[in-house]
Amino acid sequence: MSTVETSTNDLPTLDKPPAGWHVLSVARSASRSRDWLALMIDVEPDDLKNCECDFPAKLWVHPKEYRPGPRRAQQCWVRVPGKHRSEDAAFEAAETMAAVKH
Repeated sequence: MSTVETSTNDLPTLDKPPAGWHVLSVARSASRSRDWLALMIDVEPDDLKNCECDFPAKLWVHPKEYRPGPRRAQQCWVRVPGKHRSEDAAFEAAETMAAVKH
């Protein structure tokens, strides 16, 4: 698990996760903030290497393992509810939020 600092303007930011999507990582919404965003994708994280994908999700695929198929992975940012001091706490909250939607 690692964080990525990126502009969230190029991906949609949602308040609730789409059903069936998976948490890839979390990032602070602003520097030194306790508000977090979860980067979510619509495929299993292990299958991401077999889908065509863009930045930032492509950072989680090793270049030697990347074999894009016909499927294009969708991604979005989702606000993680609550205030969290650590990346681990935010990631756990994001996974709990995503699990509730299933």
